[in-house]
Amino acid sequence: MIDTLLIPAALYAETHFRFFGLTPSALFRREPEVVFDLPRRLVKGYGLPLTLLVNDIHQYPVCIESVQVTISRIGGGKPVLAEFDRGQVAESEIDHPLKSRMGAYVLTVPREKLGAEDGGEIFVNACLRYRRVNKKGVPAGSVRTALNDNLVTSTKYSYRCIMADDDYPGSGCCTFGDTHCHSQFSRSHVEFGPPLGVIGRVAEASGLGFAAVTDHSYDLACDPYNFLRQDKDLRLWEMYRSSINDYKGAAVLIPGEEVSVLNSKGKVVHLCGLGVSEYIPGTLDGARKNTHIKKQLSIDEAADEIARQGGVAFAAHPGSRAGLMQRIFLKRGVWSDADIGEKLGGVQAVNSGFFDSWLRGKSLWINALQRGLKVPLLAGSDAHGDFNRYRAISVPFLQIHEAAERYMSFARTGVYGKLVDAREIIGGIRDAETFITNGPFLSICGSRHPNISLIGNKKSVGIDDAKYLCVRAVSTKEFGPLGVIRVMAGRLGTAAEEMVVREIMPGNTFEVSIPIPAGAISAPCYLRAEAHGKTPRDLPATAATSACFVGY
Repeated sequence: MIDTLLIPAALYAETHFRFFGLTPSALFRREPEVVFDLPRRLVKGYGLPLTLLVNDIHQYPVCIESVQVTISRIGGGKPVLAEFDRGQVAESEIDHPLKSRMGAYVLTVPREKLGAEDGGEIFVNACLRYRRVNKKGVPAGSVRTALNDNLVTSTKYSYRCIMADDDYPGSGCCTFGDTHCHSQFSRSHVEFGPPLGVIGRVAEASGLGFAAVTDHSYDLACDPYNFLRQDKDLRLWEMYRSSINDYKGAAVLIPGEEVSVLNSKGKVVHLCGLGVSEYIPGTLDGARKNTHIKKQLSIDEAADEIARQGGVAFAAHPGSRAGLMQRIFLKRGVWSDADIGEKLGGVQAVNSGFFDSWLRGKSLWINALQRGLKVPLLAGSDAHGDFNRYRAISVPFLQIHEAAERYMSFARTGVYGKLVDAREIIGGIRDAETFITNGPFLSICGSRHPNISLIGNKKSVGIDDAKYLCVRAVSTKEFGPLGVIRVMAGRLGTAAEEMVVREIMPGNTFEVSIPIPAGAISAPCYLRAEAHGKTPRDLPATAATSACFVGY
């Protein structure tokens, strides 16, 4: 029996789904979804990778005629044009296992054409010219155009890209990455994403050292060619595993999975596993019926399985709250203190930005520290592509929503040390040697060795060395001067923290080391730091460290 959909989620930008193919939809068009994208930030030495996804071409085939790119700057004079003809677009196509369903391209605009070697911001518009292909496989009808995308009700606003003068603050002392993003293997009635090779290219160009690809367990269990049907042979999982094993880019892609698990109340929450090599079941909230894979794991059971495979497990966006329809029909719940146990290897308190969900996630993490759990603080984007801005269906069948300040690499996890492969990065996360940021670098260190972080669950600062502790923060003009630096101290079994450092920085302070008063430290305790500032666009720039343990 063919599986059927239970309920659509108001997510992502797949616009072709309709109940039984009949539901009225203002978003539906008999043509593929066309989406351009590009990194929000471009590091020195890189041309601009302009990505193009043309989705559902097996249903709505098209012939690409050309791509025209317009690049402009505020007060920068005449816009720069870059054109790619049909042949050049074809040469830029990315090979991937689902080419029959989605065309993926990375068109590179040479750095010298961008006109921004001195830094600053560029604005990019991309226009695709294409024609439909008839049943005989022949282009037919008039030429159509798509400006930035062809999604009905989307803004078509220009893409923005910072031409970075400097590396991320503190890049010499750590490795930056995204612990939670999705690829084309998170593919269903409400979502689609880019191939792994596209993620790697954009991550590298934007300055990330790694990206963890954590596709949904319920999607990975589905038939590659019919996402409403589960596949007992797990062919899509095998495609995913082969693709990530074959990837050879400069940015590290960490194999992972976002597993649907049962919390202490028997409701579904999401757990990310990094370093996963074998499929872990979790399909309860996948909006499919008549499943082949019925086994549902608890948080601890899934964490045990991830550990057996040599990976690390963490709570995925634990501060987020499911909507009413998801709670009723998909059995989704929320993370609570009872769910953050000793088998968990981290808390992804930030899911793109420092919003309300961050405050709830941070509270869960702090409560865990106060119960004696030495778990790291992590950040991710949960991006399904979304390299420059987030797109989602805000009202099913009616409206697209966009968010300019949510995209891959907006909030990053920094793992202390210059790490070269997935094994080392996973090890640094497991050892809680992390901080999270959308701007400044931040660490707790010894004043005699300021480039060596003392943060981590395998480290303990002795009482005699506590008098040399300091908090170090670094920013750049790109992310704005440092504003307020705070250090909090907490102790096992206490429900409150004490602020032991609070310094307001003078204007235009971009680097500082502040001593942590030894007299304010009552060992054994943990210390954690936060930094707050403003970007040149007057947006919050925030960083927060995992814990430094004193006297343990």
